[in-house]
Amino acid sequence: MRFGVLWLLLLVLMVGSSLASRGAAHLYNEANALYRKGRYDVASARYEDALAGGIRNAEAYYNLGNAYYKTGQIGRAILAYERALKVAPGDEDIQANLRFVNALKVDQEEAVEANVATRFLTGIYRMLSVDAVAIVCSLCVFVLAAVAIGWIFRPDRKAGWVGAFILIGVVELGAAGVLALKVQDQHVEEAIVLSEEVVGRSGPGTDFLQVFTLHEGTKVIIERGEGGWVLVRLGNGIGGWVEVHVLGKI
Repeated sequence: MRFGVLWLLLLVLMVGSSLASRGAAHLYNEANALYRKGRYDVASARYEDALAGGIRNAEAYYNLGNAYYKTGQIGRAILAYERALKVAPGDEDIQANLRFVNALKVDQEEAVEANVATRFLTGIYRMLSVDAVAIVCSLCVFVLAAVAIGWIFRPDRKAGWVGAFILIGVVELGAAGVLALKVQDQHVEEAIVLSEEVVGRSGPGTDFLQVFTLHEGTKVIIERGEGGWVLVRLGNGIGGWVEVHVLGKI
């Protein structure tokens, strides 16, 4: 009898999950239709509902960013594109739209000149996902094990086995380093300023001194929170406290 109840509960959960997925898909399709009709404000609300209902793909965030851009909400458009890049870091359309909208915001970071090699390596790093790097690490381990076995059974080819072992070992170390950086990046909490203008203060409250002023679309790193305030840090290293409701977490 007890197992029958468990199976019934499991069935109810599965049916509920399926219905929720269909509901989210319906909202997403409705949002697409509204967007094509030029009703961008309503479309953005439907995209938000679909994402809240369980839709999780880069295209949904990308379309949401486009809808917000069409309604002049630069901060929310940037937030949507940033979230899309979390899902599909190598998508060129998302990157292009994000660059375009970032150029429209008030607060612009100073451009840092980088050589061709640095830009190339940075581009590859951004394109790689944690799962992809983890797969490379696992494959290297298996290859190293295969090389070790080959060395045991064919010791007459020692030079070749040593060369292969060193080569794969270097790749493994490099992939492990990239994986560590990727995991560390995932623990960095970033956010986008959604209000038109935000005052950063020296402490968590309006009585503290003003440190800086931020504008819609600026990206910040969240360090810690206290009450309804969070300590954020800018790309140039300057930190200050802002109210949490003015931010949208990526």
